[in-house]
Amino acid sequence: MSLDWEGLRTFAHVCKAGNMSAAARELGVNQTTVARRLARLEEWLGYAILHRDGGVLRATASARPLLETAQSMQTTVADLLDQSAPDTSGDQVSGAVRITGVDAILEQCVAPHLASLHEKHPRISLELMGANRNLSLPQRETDLALRLARPESGAFHIRRVGYLEYGVYCHPMDRGIDALDHAFDHAFDPTTLPWIDLDEFFADKPEQRWLNETFPDRTVIGTGNRSSLMVSMMRNVACCALLPVCLGDALDWLHKLPGYDPVGREVWLLTHQDKRHLPQVRAVADWLRGIMVDGVAISKRTSS
Repeated sequence: MSLDWEGLRTFAHVCKAGNMSAAARELGVNQTTVARRLARLEEWLGYAILHRDGGVLRATASARPLLETAQSMQTTVADLLDQSAPDTSGDQVSGAVRITGVDAILEQCVAPHLASLHEKHPRISLELMGANRNLSLPQRETDLALRLARPESGAFHIRRVGYLEYGVYCHPMDRGIDALDHAFDHAFDPTTLPWIDLDEFFADKPEQRWLNETFPDRTVIGTGNRSSLMVSMMRNVACCALLPVCLGDALDWLHKLPGYDPVGREVWLLTHQDKRHLPQVRAVADWLRGIMVDGVAISKRTSS
């Protein structure tokens, strides 16, 4: 019987994820397929390879050397593919590449640079999917993903591409207020103005926790599940909001209040291991790293 590479690869994923369902998502298959591969591998080996430890699947003592071999093989194959990857510098690279991520990043930091990608790779078609739901890399719903948190597990190639800064922005409505006028302080006072917030789904996020700690008694008159919706709600009312700097600074009718340093978020670029060697995916990933770590739209600084 020949070496069961799929079984070894599946075994390594299960040990890393701790359960079959998570491993199935990472591999882009269903749980039944994972179980079948593991059973076939055990039949080939003649001994059990997994045991349950506190609800987590781990390699048995007999299978630990096998796990080390499987992990080493994965690393070796990835290195070989990197070394033999096709050149993505020319204009012959073609295909559609889908990117999913936070709408503010896609709208303000990615979409405006399409011309530079098209100039270098005219045969690549870019699909941007701004969504709060993280489209699945393992299930092939997207090719590249821009995330605001580093995943703890998954068959991903992960690279930090910057730091998303936030600011407290005010829309005073009356733009003609003189800075020496007493009305100026009131017009830009975040403790007296009403607020537009992200909805409660995001209450546990670092930037929202900072907002709740800094302005615990603020009056919220509207919420949205995307920063672009929040901005639209701000346009015709005097109010404040916590927004990504890349969005707030792009709007001349918003005023960024000095003296506040909200918690930001690290931005991570994720590529599934099985797709990172595709020429069009590699080309777009290289382009993303070039346009995003520019110190302007997204900062290069580390998180605090």
